Amino acid sequence: MPRLETRKEQLLSCIVREHMTTADTIASDALKTKYGLDVSPATVRNEMAALEKAGYLHQPHTSAGRVPTEKAYRYYTDYCMTEQNVSKDLRGLHETLSKVDTEEMETCLKHLAKELANKIEEGIFVGFSSESFYYTGLSYLFEQPEFESVDLVRQVSEIVDNLDRVVADLFERIEPGVHVFIGSDSPFGSQCSTILLRGSKQPLFGVLGPVRMNYDRNVAIMKGLERLLM
Repeated sequence: MPRLETRKEQLLSCIVREHMTTADTIASDALKTKYGLDVSPATVRNEMAALEKAGYLHQPHTSAGRVPTEKAYRYYTDYCMTEQNVSKDLRGLHETLSKVDTEEMETCLKHLAKELANKIEEGIFVGFSSESFYYTGLSYLFEQPEFESVDLVRQVSEIVDNLDRVVADLFERIEPGVHVFIGSDSPFGSQCSTILLRGSKQPLFGVLGPVRMNYDRNVAIMKGLERLLM
């Protein structure tokens, strides 16, 4: 994906960050005021219209503001994420890992998954092998405003009910490292995003949240967890 002009990239980054936090449509006037953008309101409106035309924004209703699309979130994760200090989050996870023997690792990772889910308020799943897995924290996912639809909750629940197939497929095709799957690329459906950690000798570790999840924090935590599990 080619990079945008600097001003468009700055504006798109602000829109994505705001949507991550609020889940609301974004109005140009509010955006300029909150983020102190050094351009006129008319320029913000024109740039947002250009971003919409390019497929980065969507206007749900004619009278409403705009929301970022999957393309916007992919652009954000490629070019706009900032380094997050997650040492406090990782400290407790490190203490959990340091208290167990290798023989107890599966039990330990279940505790770690639950602890992490409560810290970041996202769904977490662990694949110990292609036939063994554990998940926790899905209530955090279903509390998000995107999941007010009963049909959508049912769709995601059906995928989770078949998590054995999902995990087996991921073990088959995911290379070592941290990977981000947004919307339609996510194995859990187009309303979800998934951040996966796969190591050469590690289980599969995943964060499951809405498309507007906090990528800066969650990717940083997965990279930190990768170092802890080495």
